[in-house]
Amino acid sequence: MQSVLLLAALSVGVSWGRAGLASASSGELRVLTYNVAGLPDDFSTLHPSRNMGMIGQRFAGYDLVLVQEDFAYGAALRQALPLPHQSAPFDRASRFDFGDGLSQFASWDFSELQRVAWHACHGIIDSYLDCLTPKGFSVSRQTLAPGVSIDVYNVHLDAGGSPGDRAAREAQVEQLSLAIERGSAGSAVLLAGDTNIRSGQRGLLQRFEQRTGLTDVCNALHCAEPQRIDRIFVRDSSLLHWSARSWSIDQHFVDAEGQPLSDHLAVAAELAWSTSDAPATP
Repeated sequence: MQSVLLLAALSVGVSWGRAGLASASSGELRVLTYNVAGLPDDFSTLHPSRNMGMIGQRFAGYDLVLVQEDFAYGAALRQALPLPHQSAPFDRASRFDFGDGLSQFASWDFSELQRVAWHACHGIIDSYLDCLTPKGFSVSRQTLAPGVSIDVYNVHLDAGGSPGDRAAREAQVEQLSLAIERGSAGSAVLLAGDTNIRSGQRGLLQRFEQRTGLTDVCNALHCAEPQRIDRIFVRDSSLLHWSARSWSIDQHFVDAEGQPLSDHLAVAAELAWSTSDAPATP
């Protein structure tokens, strides 16, 4: 049933993306992906309860922010967050887990997140405890301009380097690839997040790109740190074309003493987009 609902939501989004009375033919998008290490303070040495407000403030200047590990301090993260369109913080209520930790913030509106948990994971009391909370991916239909929208995937794969971790990531990439094939056929896509795919599984990443048609922005620009596990990917469609302008590590995500606000670095990209009816560049 979950897969049916996901496909139905995306198919509605595809038709809606060209229905605006007025539409832009080109624009720019500044994207950030950031694992904010938002576990409760007792599980972390980074004091996430103190850091979340500072992290949210530093999202200023971005058009689209995809966050992983937004677990325990969602309200604090959003308290001073400058982007007007925000996915709701996780409401734990009587649940024993912390949710999938995936959040989306943007300058333009987007559809309600469709959240999909991984079928496979590895580690309950070891191997980074990946099975203690339902990690997975989210999908939304993101507006870029009036009448122009794309499919956005936010992902967080299993961590660790054991055989069980590697097998779990293989299964998760297969699940994600199938979801993109079925739910985003013919659509322009932006996918970002914490892939946890290191150099030892480079072949897995290459197979994923070949199967889905996605392009790693870092590799496309021959960036200085292609080994980073936090990645941003894009895919063209017949209606929309991406052009990668820049890839960088945002160095502003530190506190007053210069200490990192998370155990990950914030990965940013500047992308240009144009529709098929955009005027040709001289």
